[in-house]
Amino acid sequence: MYHALVAARVRGLWRRIETDGFEVAVRQATPGMTFTFVGDTPLGARLTGREEFRGWFERAVALLPGLRISAEDVTVAGPPWNTRVAVRLAVRATLRDGTVYTNQGVQWIRLRWGRLVDDWVLEDTLALARACAVQQAEPVRPT
Repeated sequence: MYHALVAARVRGLWRRIETDGFEVAVRQATPGMTFTFVGDTPLGARLTGREEFRGWFERAVALLPGLRISAEDVTVAGPPWNTRVAVRLAVRATLRDGTVYTNQGVQWIRLRWGRLVDDWVLEDTLALARACAVQQAEPVRPT
């Protein structure tokens, strides 16, 4: 029962992030949480703390305006003091050249009593690097 409740909460959190923004995730993090975004791209990072976590989201949204991330599948294991959550993510944004960026990722989360203590994310780094190259090469189109 506990695992089903956590999975529902994680799915709900990702839905809230889509409507309310990434601050929702930052508020779930412990002060000393760690965040890793794997890869040698402008978003690659190993961070500690909520402020650095918030800063990463701000960079991601600045690089990929309109960024949308959704949970496609969630798996939960472990007790409340050491809960492990695996999430299959779908990622989407519109690039400066007008093309749509889509990607897939895997998120491995550790929760302690419902609070985020570790977040490890791996996307298709080649697809992300290509999108970053478009964003850095194309001039911003006027709206």
